Amino acid sequence: MPNILNQDEIDSLLGAMERGEIDKLETQDGKGLRIAEYNFRRPNLITKDQLRNFQAIHENFAREMASSLALFLRSQVEFNLVSTEQQLYSEFIASLSNISHCVVFSAEPLPGAAIVEINLSLVFGFVDMLLGGKGDVETEIRVPTEIEIAILNPIVDRIIERLESSWKSLMDVTLKKERVESAPEYVQAAPTDAPVVVLAFDAKIGLANGIINICYPLPMIQQVNEYLSEAAGKMDSYYGKKADGETRSQVMDALFKVPIPLSVNLGTARVRGRDLMSLRPGDVLMLDCAVSDPTVLSISGRPVFYGRPGRIKDKLYVRLGERLCDSDGDKPKLNFD
Repeated sequence: MPNILNQDEIDSLLGAMERGEIDKLETQDGKGLRIAEYNFRRPNLITKDQLRNFQAIHENFAREMASSLALFLRSQVEFNLVSTEQQLYSEFIASLSNISHCVVFSAEPLPGAAIVEINLSLVFGFVDMLLGGKGDVETEIRVPTEIEIAILNPIVDRIIERLESSWKSLMDVTLKKERVESAPEYVQAAPTDAPVVVLAFDAKIGLANGIINICYPLPMIQQVNEYLSEAAGKMDSYYGKKADGETRSQVMDALFKVPIPLSVNLGTARVRGRDLMSLRPGDVLMLDCAVSDPTVLSISGRPVFYGRPGRIKDKLYVRLGERLCDSDGDKPKLNFD
């Protein structure tokens, strides 16, 4: 077989790849395929398809945070999701500054605890803006005081509330703030070798800017994926799960309260324009139907029933007759062309 390489060709190819001389492979149709390194000692335990749900949740979270902070701080806000990565918990902690503002929160009924980490540049910027400034303060490498943390709490509460609201679109969870730490190494929300998913947000609020990280442990995300798999297995059709009896009853009750226009066509007439301009109250128009002919009753402009007009004292009425058919059947069907 001519497509099989001999040992010398294999060794030459491997050597060229190690030296960096080969960065892509060419297929027979001339299209290049990029080669990405894969670490088998630390595999990606969550596929990109599974991460899309979390990215969609947090993109919605970023939009809600931008509008919420803009109203709360009366300032221009940019809040964007910039990256989603899988890494070890020890790597996440090592990537943070020695001093930061870490909020540990739980997400009942999911296992484990997650972390919201706010850079010091944003911490002191938030405090300055809440005290009347513009957020353009020099970042000090120091632990925030208890007063500064208390001032920052409304911002943290809004982050937790908007995050819980975004999670509601995926599943019913309750987020609860557990504790606050200033030294990331003391957070200990997961074992050092535990895989985590970290989402980084770039925040620009007034003249303050920085990064907000949200770290989720792997068991929490895996349970969400299991929930989504089970929910997908219970779908009754392509369009989703069928509504239960109570939901259908509520929908029907709502529909029954909707007002629907109903009209009766007594007939039509054709008149000249000259006669139309000379019409006066009391004039009589000759319609194109006889008194004995049935009228047509329409609902929302659609013919539905035959009717027979009549009068009771000073009130006009229409007695419903046969129902019009939209398809072939035994009942008569009128032509309204």
